[in-house]
Amino acid sequence: MNNEQVRRILIIRLSSMGDIILTTPLIELMTKTFPLARIDFCTKEKFTYLIKSNPKIHKVIKAKSELTYSALKDLRQLIKMSNYNLIIDLQNNLKTLYLRSIQDAKVHVFNKHSFKKFLLVNFKINLLKNEKPITERYKETINRYASGDDLLNITFPELFTDPVSERSIDNMLVSLNITKANRIVCIPAVSGHFTKTYPAENYAHIINNYPDNDAVFFLTGRGKDSANIKLIRTLTGSKIVYDLCDKLEIEDLISLVKRSSSVICGDTGPMHIAEAFNIPVIMMAGSSVKEFGFYPQNEKAVVLENNSLKCRPCSHYGKEKCPKGHFKCMKELTPELVLTKAASLI
Repeated sequence: MNNEQVRRILIIRLSSMGDIILTTPLIELMTKTFPLARIDFCTKEKFTYLIKSNPKIHKVIKAKSELTYSALKDLRQLIKMSNYNLIIDLQNNLKTLYLRSIQDAKVHVFNKHSFKKFLLVNFKINLLKNEKPITERYKETINRYASGDDLLNITFPELFTDPVSERSIDNMLVSLNITKANRIVCIPAVSGHFTKTYPAENYAHIINNYPDNDAVFFLTGRGKDSANIKLIRTLTGSKIVYDLCDKLEIEDLISLVKRSSSVICGDTGPMHIAEAFNIPVIMMAGSSVKEFGFYPQNEKAVVLENNSLKCRPCSHYGKEKCPKGHFKCMKELTPELVLTKAASLI
């Protein structure tokens, strides 16, 4: 099948926020490689906004958050009826194997390097030293179609804001008497797992000693994140700190990050929103390591990690507690170190 014969393409990436944002350079490459094709995207319903505003995507196919067998069966039937002749599976698990197994479609699957990750996490055998960032590895799923020059051209994630959300964020800032003279620091305070989450008391120390007295801080999160966010608020009484936990939809968060001067966080999805808009970001890596490929690649990104620990990485996804009990991967990334980097970004 040559490029001209590819007319209907489906990209499958069901989750999560950061991973979906990192697919956008592939989408850009596809529009160049298959200029006559219609490109659809299948993802979970709660992540659809990340894609639906992208003008390069024709249709977003919504998967239910709880993909039971019945839901998977219905979704597979919908995909089959759409007559795709090229499917790109970037999730590569049993559910997407079932979804992509339809007739008359050429399928290309993202190589997650699961065995190499297993060796790195469990035996500290590092076969991922020279691996490219995830954005570039996603692009390589169509290397048999794309030109060499386009594959070599490094591209960054891109997102598109919703005008309604932009106005909503602007109105919120006006109501809080926040002007363009104020530096907005967005802090997504909690990551999906404990070992990727910077301690709340350290965030509070950073806010209390931030080198810009006019800075305004917004703490963002969802659901169970509220405990950490409330603790930070309690410890930062004299600073201008707003708790936006459960008050923002994804499109609002995107507009807020776009309006921010910097983002400070652990390994979390909003980090990649900042990357997409080239917003200065300071990431505290914790149990994450560069070899997994999810580090922000924009020129204004600073990544802090504790390379002195033999126990890193303890997991690819993150854990709910430190296996060693000391949590040095985060605790030894001191607030003073973060503040030094913040001062250089300012």
